[in-house]
Amino acid sequence: MNRILKRIHLDAGNFYYAMMREFKNIFSDVAVLFSFILVSTVVSFLYAYVYSHQVLTDLPVAYVDMDNTAYSRQFIRMMDQTEQVQMNHAYAQFPEAVKAFEQEKVRGIVVVPQGFAKKLQKAQQPSVSVYTDGAYVLYYKQVLTAAKYATAYMSAGIEIKKIQAKGNLPKVAQIERAPLVGNAVNLYNLNAGYGTFLIPVVLVIIFQTTMLQAIGILGGTMRENHKMVELYPNANHPLGMLPIVMGKATTYLIISLCLLVYMVGFVMPYFQIPMRGSLLETVVYMIPFLLSVVYLGLFLLNFFRKREDAILAIMFTSVPALLLTGFSWPTDAMPWYLQALSNLVPTTLGAKGFVSITQMGAGISLIQKEFLWLWLLCIFYLILATLTFKRIYLIEWEGQEKQNKP
Repeated sequence: MNRILKRIHLDAGNFYYAMMREFKNIFSDVAVLFSFILVSTVVSFLYAYVYSHQVLTDLPVAYVDMDNTAYSRQFIRMMDQTEQVQMNHAYAQFPEAVKAFEQEKVRGIVVVPQGFAKKLQKAQQPSVSVYTDGAYVLYYKQVLTAAKYATAYMSAGIEIKKIQAKGNLPKVAQIERAPLVGNAVNLYNLNAGYGTFLIPVVLVIIFQTTMLQAIGILGGTMRENHKMVELYPNANHPLGMLPIVMGKATTYLIISLCLLVYMVGFVMPYFQIPMRGSLLETVVYMIPFLLSVVYLGLFLLNFFRKREDAILAIMFTSVPALLLTGFSWPTDAMPWYLQALSNLVPTTLGAKGFVSITQMGAGISLIQKEFLWLWLLCIFYLILATLTFKRIYLIEWEGQEKQNKP
């Protein structure tokens, strides 16, 4: 019994010492303080600010009216009345419009061909050419949407006039033109805002990237200075590294939860990003995610022998992590091996659950599969992190033994 109590006391002491030591290391290392805490707070705010307008409106678009008739001018006015574009750049020749497009004065070009009105009067189908930059998806979408709206409304107006010409009342003509009326409702993202779609996922990516960098920098410093044996002399016994690893993880968990409350409680409401779920459930769900990231970072110390290694390696992981979440491209459309890899990256399940709670108002009971999988991932990386620290400890201990030999 005394042996068990002594072991509990020893492990509790190692846990507390590792936790407080990590706090001291974080707040005394300028690089870690900047890359972890300051970057998390500032970057999350700046990302939300950049996308705070949510939807692109009044994009400048050039037009070339080669027909110069009442019908062609009506089409231009209809496009101008949409919220997406502003038809405020008129050009007589197409090359002039192209030059303005290349100089980025306009984001698209609309060309109404000669004979546009004559074809309409002859019940023929004229065409309108729309040019926009496919390299910028948001610009492309807005210009094309405005052109589709104008085309649809003008076509409907012409058809209704033809039906009225047969002696039908305007209301009857409208019903005959469109016997079925659809009513599209955007769920969750009511305004189809890009910020509402992107920011919650980006916040999760920020957590993973900044934490992995901080852990890698401090871990690389520890390996460079060979401080493991000196700092934790009582760890060389079965499972002796487990409380040390868990103590370090607790430090990052406490700081990350404070950052999470800042992001959810201040950044999202300030920029009018919806928060439909419970703050408590959000925090509870994110605990296994944050721990998984910490243990993953401690495991990656196998590959970081210097503090600079982490900075160079981790900074390139944010974009692949974003792709693997399935928000920019559906996970089901990815190859099977990428789907399998995505389940091993904490941000995949972290982002899905975070979005489900904050944007869709789901409770943990509705996403319990993801919640349980995160805990399994947490345990998996905890085991790997413990084995990693044990390996590093033994390497340093053997190195010191060799140096001490005469």
